[in-house]
Amino acid sequence: MKTFEEIFEELARHNDRSIIWNNWLDYAIDVNLLTLTQNKPPKHDYHNNEKAYWEMIVAWINELTVKLEKYPYYDLLGQFYEELVQSRSKASNLGQFYTPTTVTELMSSLSIDDKPDTELNNRVANDPTCGSARMLMSAHVHSKGKLFLYGQELDETSAKMATLNFWSHGCRGSILHMDTLEGTIYKGWRVNRYLHHGVPVPHIELINSEAEALDFIELNRLDDDKEPLTVNDDTVNEVSLEYKPRGTGQTTLM
Repeated sequence: MKTFEEIFEELARHNDRSIIWNNWLDYAIDVNLLTLTQNKPPKHDYHNNEKAYWEMIVAWINELTVKLEKYPYYDLLGQFYEELVQSRSKASNLGQFYTPTTVTELMSSLSIDDKPDTELNNRVANDPTCGSARMLMSAHVHSKGKLFLYGQELDETSAKMATLNFWSHGCRGSILHMDTLEGTIYKGWRVNRYLHHGVPVPHIELINSEAEALDFIELNRLDDDKEPLTVNDDTVNEVSLEYKPRGTGQTTLM
């Protein structure tokens, strides 16, 4: 089986690397969208690369699975982007340098490890410049999944990677592509809202406002006297559990 890097390099032979990378991020998000009645998936032009993009998803998950046997979380996307896609000029112009894992681990251990589980229930971990969400993934691990995770990021590419990192690590929360200082929101994604309430696979929802990003904190409080969040036909119109990428001739269970 070809590796994630091999498939990407084949696609990048005749295309700009950053364009291929962003197209693949769009594709990986789109095929995992939970289609809500009020929020239909976007239509992107993948230039007939769907089969290769699907193979990249499979290779990414396979390689990430191997890493997660050794590490509690792993930012494979951010590392790949830094090493093979992002130019140094872009990093310098944006001031975009991802936080090393050793630093995220130190900050999470200082902030979370001494707190009992009951103090973490219903709390929000917020990173206003989240990058590919390394800090938030670390918080997720140290809190044993009890924190709601909320990240904002000015760079759209990084926001997409953060969304997919949430999806692949079972994190529950929201990522907004926005200018945190100005308060301008461009788009966002809510991740794994129903993961423990009727949708047994990781999933993503498109959102358009900060209110949508935060509204399921109260709907899914962990207090015993709260009604549990439920999934029904009035809320969810279609869950894409099966996806058949064009040209593969096979159906794959997500």
